[in-house]
Amino acid sequence: MYKKVISIVVVLAIVFTGGYLTAKQLVPDSKNVSGAPRYATKAVERGDIVQGVNITGQLNGNWGGSIGAPKPDGAVDSIDYVIEEIFVKPNQMVKKGDNLIRLSSSNLGDKLEEMSNTIQTKQEEIAEKNKDVKSRMDTLESLLNRKIGDINQINPYDGIVFSAPIRGRLTELNVEEGERLEGINIATIVDDSKVKIPFKVNTYEYPNIQVGQKVLIRYGREVKNPLSGTTEVQVAFDGFYTGTVKKISSNAVPNSDGLTYVHNGIIEADNPGLVQPGMVAFIYTEHEGMPATPFIYNSKVDSFVNEKKVSYSRGVGSDANIVATEVYVSSNEFVEEGEIIARIAGKDVAENIKNDVDAIKKLYEDISKINKEIEEIYKKIDKVSNLTTKFMVTSPSDGMVSYLMYNVGDVITGVTDGSDRWSIQLIDMYNTDEMFVNTTVSDLDVLYIRQDAMVTVTVDALPGEEFEGTVMGMDQYTDRDGKTVYNVQIRVEGREGLRPGMNTNCFVNSGESTGTLLIPIEAVFEENGRQKVEVMNEAGEVEVIEIEAGLMNDKYVEVLSGLEEGQQVVTGSTKDLMPSQKVPENDSLLPGTN
Repeated sequence: MYKKVISIVVVLAIVFTGGYLTAKQLVPDSKNVSGAPRYATKAVERGDIVQGVNITGQLNGNWGGSIGAPKPDGAVDSIDYVIEEIFVKPNQMVKKGDNLIRLSSSNLGDKLEEMSNTIQTKQEEIAEKNKDVKSRMDTLESLLNRKIGDINQINPYDGIVFSAPIRGRLTELNVEEGERLEGINIATIVDDSKVKIPFKVNTYEYPNIQVGQKVLIRYGREVKNPLSGTTEVQVAFDGFYTGTVKKISSNAVPNSDGLTYVHNGIIEADNPGLVQPGMVAFIYTEHEGMPATPFIYNSKVDSFVNEKKVSYSRGVGSDANIVATEVYVSSNEFVEEGEIIARIAGKDVAENIKNDVDAIKKLYEDISKINKEIEEIYKKIDKVSNLTTKFMVTSPSDGMVSYLMYNVGDVITGVTDGSDRWSIQLIDMYNTDEMFVNTTVSDLDVLYIRQDAMVTVTVDALPGEEFEGTVMGMDQYTDRDGKTVYNVQIRVEGREGLRPGMNTNCFVNSGESTGTLLIPIEAVFEENGRQKVEVMNEAGEVEVIEIEAGLMNDKYVEVLSGLEEGQQVVTGSTKDLMPSQKVPENDSLLPGTN
């Protein structure tokens, strides 16, 4: 019993002692506490404020895609490549334009030779068709009796206009207006100003006769003597007339008598006016304008030097539908060169002309088609030349090589315009001109992040350097635990030194203001859903004032209304201390009222 009483007394003593010490701790000694509350204040001032969110994440490279062997681009149907040189390694950083791989082609030379041979073959084909065009044009011009400037201007139903090919006399005219054409010869025109005289000399005379030599001629007519019945030659004109040896054969041939050999030749001479074919010609060598030695054999005037026939031979006959629609001259009439003689027309004429015109047009179309084919081949050759400039594969941008698909000496066969990118892929790389940070933020911070917001990015590996970024997008999802996760994608402008995998610190700018009123964030408190501050007035009294807050960060709050520059806002006071807390009278961290 005695021991139990002792135990109870001890327990009570401990309880009372503990209570006393606790009360002593909670109630400060009046010697250490100032009687009136003391306040820390800060003047409302103007300044700049930036509001934002700090988030972290790992830097990811933007996949730059695959760099492949160049496609033929229409230069050839397919091409084979050989890997000649490789200038980079995986994980190597490269600059835009740096050489990556040098290629060569194992079959491009053969294809170029094939194209060159094709061009030559087609050019030869064009030459043959041009010959055919010329031949057909000559035939058509002969048919129409005129030169053709443009084949497209010919109207087959205009018929054929015949004009005098030379200046001379119409010795024959075989057409009548409105009548069918019966024969091929329409007219004969003779220029009788010069005559043609065949001659012959024996082998003794031949050495003294030369082409271009002048001779003298006396003309005669054969007249039949009515008494004797014999043919006699009478001189037709007084005097001698000059002629020129135009041709003489160097080969002697048997004479008509079969006893001697002669050389044949042609003399042309001016017609004094009445010389006609069939007249006898006595020929003499000339010496100082006078007749010297007569040729042994007399000759006869054969024809006039310039004699042309106007004819049409296409389908002429009694059944042919060819009619002389107009006749402009008469027989024995003198005509000038180019003067119109007659016009013929009709179904058969039009059909003949049309067939010739269509054939020539078809040849022109064929030539045009072949020229276009040649032009396309030349374009392919130009494309081949352009293709060879791509054999040195270069980097399209700054980036990092991630993978090499081939080794030196490997062959890529059958590359066509339709080849997919995987079958011709040479290199896989990251584009470091543009990189990304994919990270998550809390449900509070996500309120301060907006699309296209500017981001200042720093990386641990490059202290002191800042990189520009932009919020590219935001999305959210619910994880397995039912928690909402907010994803943020930030694009980072690439620059020297940045590499995929680096840790980043990203400050997302959600707003900023310059020259605005600012107060410390610790001066603001919320009461009944309203933002308020305590202000120390000139009397040293504290007033509670409602404000309209704007931007805020971890240090300052922007004041949109309620305060004026220079006012003192309370940032802390001793009345907020716990009873156990003490602040010495001379504490510099909590100054007295200003």
